[in-house]
Amino acid sequence: MKLYPPVSAFCLCALLSLVQTASQVQAQEQEGGTAATSAQEQKAQALKHAQQGQALLKQKHWKQAIAEFEKAVKLQPQNSMLHYLLSVSYLEDSQGSKAWSEVRKAVLLDMQNRNAINEFLKFWSFFDRQGVLNVGTPEVEVLKLLGPPDSKRELGTETQLTYGFMWLNLQQASLYAVIDTRGLSTEYTKALQTMEFQLGPKWRVGYRLMNGTSALTEYVTTEETVQKYQQMFSTQRLFKLGKEVSAEEMMNRIKNLVEKSYQVAEWNVIQPGENDIIFEWRVAANEKTPAQHEINRIVRGKRDLHRLAYVTRELPLSEDDRKKWIEQLKAAKVVLAHPGKQPLTPEQKEELVKQLTKKSREIIALQLKYIQEGDVEAMQPFFTKRVRDLITKESLARAREQAASATPEELVHSVTIEEVGDGIQAKVKMKNGRTLTTLVPVNRKWEADTIWFK
Repeated sequence: MKLYPPVSAFCLCALLSLVQTASQVQAQEQEGGTAATSAQEQKAQALKHAQQGQALLKQKHWKQAIAEFEKAVKLQPQNSMLHYLLSVSYLEDSQGSKAWSEVRKAVLLDMQNRNAINEFLKFWSFFDRQGVLNVGTPEVEVLKLLGPPDSKRELGTETQLTYGFMWLNLQQASLYAVIDTRGLSTEYTKALQTMEFQLGPKWRVGYRLMNGTSALTEYVTTEETVQKYQQMFSTQRLFKLGKEVSAEEMMNRIKNLVEKSYQVAEWNVIQPGENDIIFEWRVAANEKTPAQHEINRIVRGKRDLHRLAYVTRELPLSEDDRKKWIEQLKAAKVVLAHPGKQPLTPEQKEELVKQLTKKSREIIALQLKYIQEGDVEAMQPFFTKRVRDLITKESLARAREQAASATPEELVHSVTIEEVGDGIQAKVKMKNGRTLTTLVPVNRKWEADTIWFK
C-alpha cells in the first residue's frame, strides 16, 4: 500500500534532535560525567544507525534502511523522529501495516512532529476514502482495516478506540463518531445550543466528526454515502465563534474560501441578516469535485455559530426543490442542546413550552397523516425504543377512524415541563384535560414515551 510518492530527500535536519543529543553526549563525556555513560552511548549509537538508515533511504535500499532504523528505535524508543523514519522505510517497502503502527507511535510521542502528523493524516485520508470511518461501520470492519487500536475503553454500551490522536466512538459495536483530539477543548465538546430540523425518512447520518474547531454531521440518502453522493445535508457547530463574529461575517469568510478554491458561477444572498443569514452558491466542476449547488443558513448562537447546508450535484436544481430547501432551512430553530441535563430558568421553561407546543402540533399533524397511510416506518422514529415495536400496521389500522376526526390543536392543547430526577420530561395535555403522551429528551430530540392513539 503506497500512499504517497517515494521519498526523494530526507535532509539531515530531520535528525537534528539526535545530532544535538550526540553533541551533548560528547560535552558530558569531556566533563567527566560517568553516571549516564550507558544512556549516552545508546544515544550516540542510535544516531549512527539513524544516519546510516538515512543514507540507505536515499539509495532506495528499503530493507537495509529498515534494519538500521529498527536498531535505532530499539536504542531510543521514545524518539518520535526515529519511529517516523522507520514508518517511512516500511511504507516504501510496501509494509503498510507496520508503517501505520510506527507513525502512530511517532505522533503519540511528539504532537509537534509535523512530518509524522502529515504522514498519519495521509493514512487517515486513505481509510476515510474506503468508507470505514462512516457512521454505522461495524467494529469488526474497523479493526480489519485499521488493525488493533493503541488503546480501547469500554463505557457501558459504548466503546472508544484510539489510533494516534484520533478517537473512534462506537455504540453497540458500530461506529458513531470520529474525534480529532488535536486542540480539542472539553469546554466545547458539549453544546449549549443546537439546530433543530426535520429531514425526511430517506435521509440518514453518514458521518460525524468533532475536532478542535467544530462539530460536523453529514446526512446522505439511504442509497448513497459521503464518499459518493448526489445530495447531502450538513449541520455544523463552529466553536466559540458566536462570541466573536456575526453570521454575515462568517458568510463572507466562506465566500472568500470558495472563490479561492472553485470557479463560482453564482453567489446569492437569499435572506440577509447580521446574525441569521441564508445564502447560496453554484460552482463549476474542477479536477477534484463535480459542479454543485449549495444553500446555507448560518445562525449566531450564544457561544457558537450554527451552520446548516444542503448541497446537490443533480443540476440544475429545480425552482420547486430550491424553494423547498430554503423553507426547510428557514424552519430550523436554535434550541437548548441538553434540556434534560441542566437546570432551566423560568424564562427558559417558558420558551421551551412554546417550542414544544408548536413542534408537537406539527408532529401530530404528520402522525395523523401517517396513521391514515398506515406508514409504520415513518411513525416509529417519533417514539422511544421502549414502545416503538407496539406501532404496527394493525395498530395504525385500528386508530384510523379516531385519527380521521382529530386535530392537532385538540390533541396538543398545552405542555407542562416536569423535573424528574436529574432531568426533565414534558406532559402533553389534550383539550379535555387528559394527558395525551409524555415526551422525554433522547439524543438532542424529544420522543413520545407512550402510544397516544388506540
